[in-house]
Amino acid sequence: QIYPNLRRAVVTMYQTEGPQTFYRGLTPTLVAIFPYAGLQFFFYNILQKFSKWVTPAEAKNGASIKDLVCGSCAGVVSKSLTYPLDVVKKRLQVGGFEHARAAFGQVRTYGGLLDCIRQIMREEGPGGFFKGLSPSLLKAAFSTGLIFFWYELFCDLLCALKSPESTKRREG
Repeated sequence: QIYPNLRRAVVTMYQTEGPQTFYRGLTPTLVAIFPYAGLQFFFYNILQKFSKWVTPAEAKNGASIKDLVCGSCAGVVSKSLTYPLDVVKKRLQVGGFEHARAAFGQVRTYGGLLDCIRQIMREEGPGGFFKGLSPSLLKAAFSTGLIFFWYELFCDLLCALKSPESTKRREG
């Protein structure tokens, strides 16, 4: 442990490195989040259309499971495509903790986004951009699947509440 608590960490970081220390990795985060979110919806939409084509019309009762599976697959594909930017972001964010990481082996320092990309490519090759992909894909599958599952469930509930049949039922 380097800091006894979060407050001490924030104060020390601010005093030693200034306010810019809290914005490390902001550029790759912003560059990655838009394509990641867009790709999630893009692939979810494609997978939903594909599942409607594959699933027989009578088998509509498992729609929530279908949403979960389509969402999980969309999360895995979108995370795989944007993961290199996630690696760069994380490496930029851990900058400044060189003394704490020295016990874990080689410590790298980066001069910014492009320098980080160059060093990863030069020292580790293309595979360096995909280190730690497996646990990230598990997280993306679960989280994105659940997000779309709940999204579709609540959309269906709101549509059911809004439909004329439900208002007649409440009045009667």
